[in-house]
Amino acid sequence: MNSSISAEEDWTLLDDPNERRKIQNRIAQRKFRDKIRQQKEDTARQANNERLAAGMYMAPCPEDVETTEETGLPWGSFSMKHVIRTGHLREQSSRETSLRTAASDKGVTSRLGLQLVDHFAKGAPAWAAWRDRAAA
Repeated sequence: MNSSISAEEDWTLLDDPNERRKIQNRIAQRKFRDKIRQQKEDTARQANNERLAAGMYMAPCPEDVETTEETGLPWGSFSMKHVIRTGHLREQSSRETSLRTAASDKGVTSRLGLQLVDHFAKGAPAWAAWRDRAAA
């Protein structure tokens, strides 16, 4: 007899097939309910973890930030709402630019930093002088 099964639920000692089936069904239903309960708890825990983690990696919306300025500075302070809005706009612009760049066949980028590198690499006088000096 299994130690986790009580004497009432030990169907191995019974000769009546109907009684055996009843006990086996009761045990199976209990296991099924426990399994479903555990799955619900796991699903709820996972959903809660995802909800909590989502806030950890997302920047706040400009509307979520208070509009009060920092105190103590005689000339005022910068607007966090403006900073966050500008950051969102730049991120959105960067994503759009990256998609356009990836889709273009030219390989030319519209990002300022890369344009400057391309500009200097294509023959700016200072770069040419350094290149000549390095080659010598």
